[in-house]
Amino acid sequence: MLSELTVTLISLLSFLLPTQLGLHLNNLSPTVYGFKIDYLTPTIYLTDIVILPIIVYSLRKLKFSKRQILFSLLYIGFALINILTSSYQLAAVYKWLRISEMILLGLALMNTKKFDSFKHFFKPLSYSMIIVCLLGIFQFLTKGSIGGIFYWLGERSFLFSDPNIAPYPYSTFSHPNSFAGFLLIFGIFLLKFKKRLSSRFFWLLSTLVIVNLILTNSLNVYVSIVILILLKSFKIYSFPFFIIDFSQRSISHRVELIGASFKMIKENWLSGVGLNNFIPNLPQVTKTFLNAWELQPVHNIFLLIFSETGILGLGIFCYLIFSVTMSSELIAILLTGMPDHYWLTLQQNLLLFTYVLSLSKRGKK
Repeated sequence: MLSELTVTLISLLSFLLPTQLGLHLNNLSPTVYGFKIDYLTPTIYLTDIVILPIIVYSLRKLKFSKRQILFSLLYIGFALINILTSSYQLAAVYKWLRISEMILLGLALMNTKKFDSFKHFFKPLSYSMIIVCLLGIFQFLTKGSIGGIFYWLGERSFLFSDPNIAPYPYSTFSHPNSFAGFLLIFGIFLLKFKKRLSSRFFWLLSTLVIVNLILTNSLNVYVSIVILILLKSFKIYSFPFFIIDFSQRSISHRVELIGASFKMIKENWLSGVGLNNFIPNLPQVTKTFLNAWELQPVHNIFLLIFSETGILGLGIFCYLIFSVTMSSELIAILLTGMPDHYWLTLQQNLLLFTYVLSLSKRGKK
């Protein structure tokens, strides 16, 4: 009975993966240069409410070995040290709770025997992706958010003409780049499950994914697609880079963030500045970021982990990555994670990353 309930909840969670409806606890958010930063605001998402019973139902019967108990104690100890040595402890506590939630969810996905990756993951996700992709197209046509019921899916209110807004579809995501990254991973799964879909449904999804990938204008994803193709075929293919914005500030901003991360790593190389503490520590290492939109995590998941958790955290992360099957979708996440951070900082992408790692681990088993 509990197994049936667990896979039903996993199916619901899969359907809700692209959404970001949540309760933002703004009063608990620290400020940097007087600005409140979204990345630092504790948030309870709708998906969290679904995840909690999945963890409880699927893990209650698990028996942990002495080795697993030892690793758990070491994990808790490292988390406590990282929190206590951080400048903004509440932000670190929130992020450690979020990461712990993803680890427990991953264990639940790996150990739920009745969990079928097509039936309980891809199929419900494909239905919500139709809505998400149509929303992206309508946003492009109307040059802004649609509103109404889409607010309850997590759509934010914006116009393409608003300051510091990228003039590309956000759909239900926080940025077109994170939307594009999510589309890329979904597209890879779409190709994997092609034979289990009707021809009409496959081509409908394929068309929606391709159109939205073009509209999001994500250089990061475009380059990753080319690399993935080359890895698969060892042949050179051309790709339409003519629509990409190579604005000088976009590049220099990323370079400055990388420089800031190197300074943090140099000064806190063992245990880092604290999880979720990269942005609050920016004023300590540089004075160049004075605008709210510039206060961002470094655009590289490995440097971000190294900066916030030190060499210990980076080693654990690398061990986790290379202990699973190196699937196409995991390679795509690592490629898009080299010049961006959303796989670790945004709820929808972090959840999809968790699914990919869990499915890759199940594949290795």
